[in-house]
Amino acid sequence: MQKNTYSLLTLLILSSLYANAAQADLRQQCLLGVPHFSGEPVKGDPNELPVYIEADRGEMSHATEASYQGDVDIKQGNRRLQSQHAKITTQGSGEQIERFAYVDGDLAYRDEQIDLSGSNAKINLNSQDSDIETVDYQFVGRQGRGTAQQAEMRARYRTLHNASFTSCLPNDNAWSIEADEIRQDLQEEVAEMWGARFKVLGVPILYAPYWQLPLGDRRRSGLLMPQFSMSSRDGFSYAQPVYWNIAPNYDATITPKVMTDRGLQLLTEFRYLNQFGLGTIASEYLHKDRLKEYLGENKSRHLFFWQHAASFGDWRLNVDYTRVSDKRYFNDFTSEYGNSTDGYATQKFSLGYYQPNYNLVISGRQFQIFDETDVGPYRALPQIDFNYYQNGLANGWLDFALYSQAVHFDNDSAMMPKAWRFHVQPELNLPLSNDYGSLNLQTKLYATHYQQTKGKGEYAEEVQRSVNRVLPQFKADLQTVLLNSQNWIEGYTQTLEPHVQYLYRPYKDQSNIGAKDVNSNYLGLGYDSALLQQDYFSLFRDRRYSGLDRIASANQVTVGGTTRFFDDNAEERFNLSLGQIYYLTASRIDDSLDNSTSRHSSSWSAESNWKINSDWNWRGSYQYDTVLNKTALANMALEFNPSGNNLVQLNYRYASQDYINQNLQGGANRYDQDIKQIGATVAWDIDDNWAVIGRYYHDVALNKPVEQYGGIQYNTCCWSIGIGARRYLTSSNDSNAAADQVFYDNSVGINFEIRGLGSNYSSGLRSMLQKGMLPYVKPFSLE
Repeated sequence: MQKNTYSLLTLLILSSLYANAAQADLRQQCLLGVPHFSGEPVKGDPNELPVYIEADRGEMSHATEASYQGDVDIKQGNRRLQSQHAKITTQGSGEQIERFAYVDGDLAYRDEQIDLSGSNAKINLNSQDSDIETVDYQFVGRQGRGTAQQAEMRARYRTLHNASFTSCLPNDNAWSIEADEIRQDLQEEVAEMWGARFKVLGVPILYAPYWQLPLGDRRRSGLLMPQFSMSSRDGFSYAQPVYWNIAPNYDATITPKVMTDRGLQLLTEFRYLNQFGLGTIASEYLHKDRLKEYLGENKSRHLFFWQHAASFGDWRLNVDYTRVSDKRYFNDFTSEYGNSTDGYATQKFSLGYYQPNYNLVISGRQFQIFDETDVGPYRALPQIDFNYYQNGLANGWLDFALYSQAVHFDNDSAMMPKAWRFHVQPELNLPLSNDYGSLNLQTKLYATHYQQTKGKGEYAEEVQRSVNRVLPQFKADLQTVLLNSQNWIEGYTQTLEPHVQYLYRPYKDQSNIGAKDVNSNYLGLGYDSALLQQDYFSLFRDRRYSGLDRIASANQVTVGGTTRFFDDNAEERFNLSLGQIYYLTASRIDDSLDNSTSRHSSSWSAESNWKINSDWNWRGSYQYDTVLNKTALANMALEFNPSGNNLVQLNYRYASQDYINQNLQGGANRYDQDIKQIGATVAWDIDDNWAVIGRYYHDVALNKPVEQYGGIQYNTCCWSIGIGARRYLTSSNDSNAAADQVFYDNSVGINFEIRGLGSNYSSGLRSMLQKGMLPYVKPFSLE
């Protein structure tokens, strides 16, 4: 549960643009300017170690006092004190004896944690408690230096009076803190300050009677980095996180956020780790949204998020719950817990018992969808799944699996039916393999019973109360790997991997499962099924639909294959997969033409990865529809990633209008144009100090930009500043807006960070790339 926390003085921000290489270089440069401890650390209590004194001359006036002059060097373990004059006195006797060193004039002191110069010191040689005047100090092995009129150095605490502190290197006075008193806690790695003034270039800009400043990576309660931004939607925004380190395994962050055009929003996050598991509970609340574009009746906008994972021996519990006040929430707010491109929020839980040969899972799920629709998705509550596996039956020839489920479906619409579904699915596999390939013979039985109840609405459609469906299935899957001994590309070894599959499942009319929607358009998907997206690997799936309510007949042969190229180091550099389904008979789920496949073959599907070299990668996929005689789907990405986080990625996405409408289910809105999108992402460290990031996505069909972002970051050893501007496509709540009218939100953010207080020099470029409407994705499999 690590959380880096910094006081208001640090004004930490999201540092945008550091790559790993630059991070290492900057860390090395910053640490070159600080003293480093050399030699082996002394083990044990240093106060119990002997004291060694060297000097040009010494004089002992009596048994309890001695004076030393000229290059005096006092050592005890890792501690070293140097001066021109020192007096050593001894008080007490036996176990109560105490030795003190008195230094008049200039001195230099050093141990494994601090290096300082001063004058007129009193040092207890037993405990090393020291009082020194006119101190100029610098931390050892990390950034941090300053001055003090007087220093009191104890085993755990070091107290500085009329003192200053900065993490900047010598001769750099970009910022500093001056305080009446600074107390450093060596154990907790924190500095407390009273009467503190924060100065930038010597000019005081902030005062507080008390401040707390972390000097390491420990979690500390206090004010975190404030966040400033300017948006055409929010106006000027100021967010001030307050971090509460409740316990080693609990913490919370409370963030009031003021938006001049919308009001005060409160954001909270609570993290926990205990015997019941680990998780995060978060909320966002705006009492009355003044956003003019939002026309909803409830002006109170809120979000609730809960994620939990636990393991109790053989039991596992998982919760993933996100709910928002309205369908436009993620369009109108930037949140860590959702995105404007998300079409729904998920609420689900599962409790499972797991054994080597079986598992039992009790779960529930529902979705809060953001599309405008009269009928929302079904919730599954409760759902009980039991799975059993046993391999090596019949003298090791057969593998057996059993999947069974009982689930209750409910819908908020009174027009829609409710149902219990009971499903049993036994499966036998005969895996055969040798040096040339493998053949897997599989037989499976889908046995499903539905107990359906008509919706309570006045015009709810009648449904068949009891439905039974039994479908056997047979599948033969043949794969082999052939080595091309010709090596027709010098320096590369090629493999050919043919893949042939035969799948048979008889037809069963399933129109009596589920119902039509309120507009009497046939849904065709039952309670929890959805049409699966087709790609090369999906060609070898058993079913066209997810869920169990729509199991299409099958009498088909899938032919495909993959070729791979390996270099002399046995590293895969290129692959190409190509395949197609051939329908021996039409695939159907009922008598509706919309739910049958009358075509003789599926689209050709191809996927490819190419690792051009260590810096360049390419990936692409392509589908050609043999009925439409045109490209159905295509996408590709080209990335240049030479080192660390530096990267340039270009991508393209295409979906045919005819292909989309051909695969839409009844009642769905039809597309009136192709989808054509291009995009580019650039993140680059110019040098150790300067970095830039840019992102641009464009809809070619609309000839409109979808998202634009540009940012620049300047980093030094003790501070950094970043400026970012974003413009992205959003939607309007105005029903009078034209269908082709587009709306944009424009925002600018300026962030300032104080650095050098801990060991973390990373800037968070990777996390920044994951944000936005279309976050960065590394799509390459050849790495």
